[in-house]
Amino acid sequence: MMQIKFLFTLIAVLMLVVLGGKEADAVDCLSRRYRGPCAVWDNETCRRICREERRVSGHCSARLQCWCEGC
Repeated sequence: MMQIKFLFTLIAVLMLVVLGGKEADAVDCLSRRYRGPCAVWDNETCRRICREERRVSGHCSARLQCWCEGC
């Protein structure tokens, strides 16, 4: 019974690693032109700058960085 729990846990961890790796391959990239911290109230500025960089849109992250979509 203990081996089945271990095997299940191992499979669950491997799935998280694989799926998390896919998330990292998303098509977002840091803005090259946005300067300074990017907070929630700066989302519109981030979107505008990303569009000027010929990206689809943009958003501020929890780490206060402007991420552009469609890279």
